[in-house]
Amino acid sequence: ALEKPLVENWSWLVGYTYTAAKEVSPLTSSQHTSNWNNNPMLNANEPEPSDSRYAIKDRFTAGLTFQKAFFGDYKSTASVFYEGRSGRPFSYVFYNDANGDSRTFNDLMYVPSGPGDVVFTPVVANGATISGADQEAAFFEWLNNHPELKRFAGGYAPANEFKAGWTNTFDVRFSQELPGFMKGHKSEVILDIMNVGNLINDDWGQIVDAGFNSNLAVANFAGICNAGSIATGICPTGSEGKYVFHYTGAQELQTQETNGDGVNTGVSRWQAQLTFRYKF
Repeated sequence: ALEKPLVENWSWLVGYTYTAAKEVSPLTSSQHTSNWNNNPMLNANEPEPSDSRYAIKDRFTAGLTFQKAFFGDYKSTASVFYEGRSGRPFSYVFYNDANGDSRTFNDLMYVPSGPGDVVFTPVVANGATISGADQEAAFFEWLNNHPELKRFAGGYAPANEFKAGWTNTFDVRFSQELPGFMKGHKSEVILDIMNVGNLINDDWGQIVDAGFNSNLAVANFAGICNAGSIATGICPTGSEGKYVFHYTGAQELQTQETNGDGVNTGVSRWQAQLTFRYKF
């Protein structure tokens, strides 16, 4: 970090932070069941370290301050602070329980190597039956639009390997010192506007993320083709041992407004705070 102290009414600072951190469990809750259930993995009995879901890899900061006493020794101050950071890590998973540990929404996604690698069987969604062929076509169209996942074709997508989009935010502060009620006292009025870009334009300052669990579900694991499913025509001839998928649409990154438990934090919206301070 570099910083220039206040000289001739101006000061500034710039900084950069790089973070690399590994975790075996994200410790998402004060309850052991939540910590156990929200850990993305292949085998519950063989947890492996992965990039931490809380690690922000790249973070740039900058600040600029102007300060001057326009009357007496009562200072007027205006500051702007910038933060630019890479997105939070997340994992691609199955919607359902793929590894048989009775936990859903945490089993890492197998990425088919191409059409025919897994079998898509008919599924009912919104009252309509979707054929296996239509599901396969829709799935690979979606996968082709997500090259970050497609590069793991033929294997499992590692936990927390993927990053949400870059975020830029600006905060501003205006403060004015004023006389106090007694000699030697001062008061101060401070206005803080957080994420001021969002005040100017609704599309600015948006935080895009995978949500509290840091997982995005893509497809349902519907079993493995065997002699019985082939004999009944559920799976095609020669598909024994292949995974069966159901695909009705994948989850996508979204603008964040809550912390995952329904409490609206407004993290993607501008906020203002007015403060009165008395100094003696």
